[in-house]
Amino acid sequence: MDRQTDMTDEYQKAKKMSIIAVILIIFAFSCLIVPALTQYYDEFNTVLLPVIVIGFFGGNIVALILIGKAYPALLASDCMRMDERYEKREPVQILLPAQELLVQMFVNHKFKYMEEGYYRRKIFSFLKDSVCYYVRMTEDVEAQNALRREVERLYQAGKKDKNLCMLLFVYMDEVGEREKKDIKELGKQNIVVESVVNPNISLTVLVIAVDRRDNKGYYMEIGRHGRMTLYWYGCRMLRKMFGPDIIT
Repeated sequence: MDRQTDMTDEYQKAKKMSIIAVILIIFAFSCLIVPALTQYYDEFNTVLLPVIVIGFFGGNIVALILIGKAYPALLASDCMRMDERYEKREPVQILLPAQELLVQMFVNHKFKYMEEGYYRRKIFSFLKDSVCYYVRMTEDVEAQNALRREVERLYQAGKKDKNLCMLLFVYMDEVGEREKKDIKELGKQNIVVESVVNPNISLTVLVIAVDRRDNKGYYMEIGRHGRMTLYWYGCRMLRKMFGPDIIT
């Protein structure tokens, strides 16, 4: 509770600094109007010019300092709110075909096999110019291990591309509560980073934990607010291919 209170206080201070910064910017640029209003009158003289220059540059400099001080608290607050929003959600369950059939489905959707073990397809997008989808199927006991390993490989495989979105299917002997919690945390991290911290990120990974026993997959779905993100593109691709089989 104390941490929550401290965060709230910091946010309120940052909000006030941001408001003051906006006022200062407006004041600074209004100083430029003075020469336009006085250049045809005798009132404009060498005394007024330094005041205008100091007002313009001084106001903007102080505003930038305030914005710089306020930004970390505002960013942390936005991250916390986004995290809380997704903390209330649970991973989506999706019924997948057997792994061999799953591979064939991606091939049928024009994904091409690469020597590195990925299936790749580049799709035009009005919002992102284009999105390069990479599909990878692997095995591990922990989704975090698989994510770390495959991201390093993807950087090498897709270094010539931009706007990379990888669908990482991690096959496990069993997907229990612990594994679902891990998927939830990984999903939240990816969503928060791309939605708040770095909207211009060029690579994201949507992790799907697959239970071998029943071929049910689990992943974190993004909300409507994330339509500009690569993570949203990954969720949309899953819905496009397996939408009718999503378990509600």
